[in-house]
Amino acid sequence: MLHRFKQLIRDFFGLSKAEQYGIIVLVSMILLFSVVYFLLPELVKPDSYTDEAFIERVKLFQKSQQQIHDSIQIEKIQSSGQLDEELARKRLHPFMFDPNKLSDELWLQLGLTEKQIKQIRKYEAKGGKFYVKEDLKKLYCISEAEYKILEPYISIKSLFISSGDEIIRNKLRNTPTYKYTEINRADTSVLKANLKLPYWLGRRVVTYRKKLGGFYSKHQLLEVYGIKEYYYQRMEKYIKVDTTLITKICINQIGFKQLLRHPYCDYNLTKKLFHARDEAGGSFSDKKELLQIINNDPAGLKLLHYLYICPSDLRDN
Repeated sequence: MLHRFKQLIRDFFGLSKAEQYGIIVLVSMILLFSVVYFLLPELVKPDSYTDEAFIERVKLFQKSQQQIHDSIQIEKIQSSGQLDEELARKRLHPFMFDPNKLSDELWLQLGLTEKQIKQIRKYEAKGGKFYVKEDLKKLYCISEAEYKILEPYISIKSLFISSGDEIIRNKLRNTPTYKYTEINRADTSVLKANLKLPYWLGRRVVTYRKKLGGFYSKHQLLEVYGIKEYYYQRMEKYIKVDTTLITKICINQIGFKQLLRHPYCDYNLTKKLFHARDEAGGSFSDKKELLQIINNDPAGLKLLHYLYICPSDLRDN
């Protein structure tokens, strides 16, 4: 090793001055770059403050985007009339109001969405008016929770009644000879003759009854668009309901789309029922299972009147 080193020294001094100078410069540069390579991370440290500030800005941006996304989702739920009480209290800012004379701006100040206001305007365009507080409750775009919060602030003044409503009221006043009527069997002509309902309104009753599969309670008539509270109060004691005429649904055989068409079953409830049915091995064995899934949902509790347990074979997909 020592002999080889001595040989290198002799060879070096045997070179010309220019060659010796070139080697010295090359070795010096190699040493310099090596020192810089190892010492640079210590000499030039990243600006940690700048990194943390940037990360914080990113987090704030992500948070704002999530809030926007959540707000949009909540607005969609509210517009569909499915807002729960907790969210309703956050969204609504009630004050005394008359729903018959409220501008779009004031509806927005109350906390309603633009889609809800459009539904209200459609209702009014078809001749709809708010005679009593409960008329607001009939709008599908307003949830039970929202109505509960707004109800104490509703102040309805006397209305100028349209000629059409006045004619109907006069007929109800001047023709008090109602007849007892079973509403699950009555057709349009019977509803008109016995309960003095206009033909168009009787037709809506029959159409809604077919969608439901029959009425289990006379109070369901108030769900029919166009039946005002004062119509119902006049004819209520003459209405009978034969629940044996209801067309019930076997929850173990019905298909997803078919159940979804029922007025009391929205997409979320239908999905929950079918998911639970799959987890139960393809069929329910007890109606109590359905009650647990529905979990006090108002529409779901109504739907229970139309469901029954049966074998899961011959299922309609």
